[in-house]
Amino acid sequence: MEILFSDGKINKFMFQKKTRDKNKLSDTWNKESKSYKFSNDNQPDYLANYYHTKHCLGDVKNKKILEVGSGSGQTSAYLASKGGVVHLVDISKEALNFSKRYFTSRKLPVKLYLQDAFSMKFSDESFDYVWNGGVIEHFNDKDKVLMIKKMWRLVRPGGKLLITAPNVHDFPFMIAKKLLQIRGRWSFGSEDDLTIKRFKKLSQDAGIDEFLIYAYNPIVGFWFFPYGREITNFLGLNKLDSHKSKTPFGHAIVFCAKKPAK
Repeated sequence: MEILFSDGKINKFMFQKKTRDKNKLSDTWNKESKSYKFSNDNQPDYLANYYHTKHCLGDVKNKKILEVGSGSGQTSAYLASKGGVVHLVDISKEALNFSKRYFTSRKLPVKLYLQDAFSMKFSDESFDYVWNGGVIEHFNDKDKVLMIKKMWRLVRPGGKLLITAPNVHDFPFMIAKKLLQIRGRWSFGSEDDLTIKRFKKLSQDAGIDEFLIYAYNPIVGFWFFPYGREITNFLGLNKLDSHKSKTPFGHAIVFCAKKPAK
């Protein structure tokens, strides 16, 4: 297993910046990745995530999969455990090092690339599935569209694109995030969360007209408050059915599109 480096040009940018602030972004995620842990992926929030990932992608066995902006890589490890051939791209060397350790601990193969998501070094239509979660909200709308286009370009005919992002209509999450920002305790950088309506418009602007889109998991937003997990446990809400529940007020918006076969 190795990390395959690009030409060394790390060029990503933060939301609401006119130019890409590569140093600030890589510093943010190098720092955040130090808090990653080998989580128990049998927890209901993880299982709900896996459920919706599988619902959108279907069978992943022997499929070539790329995660763009991979973070911890733990969902991709789940796909690898189901037979997917996984490739991870991230701007953060620390995040990729965590993923390397995690995949190794589970005896799963992976290829890792330290690259800019906006100038990836892959051939067009070279992956069956291209996906990411919790990435595009860190950029302005123009560059959200650009990222969707870059990812869509890499999908083979008959393959799929999957993107998830936080939902503005998860009101507990939005309140908790604002409080954390005021207190200087928000660690995820600038974040422009989406509505389903905006997500549809961005996707259409990227040239994708046919797609599945919905929101799920009304529970996780409460976890950003102090004792949020304990409260949802006490109320009996921290269960798989609750986490995977589809609702306009769910934490995660899921977008999935299939590229037409030639």
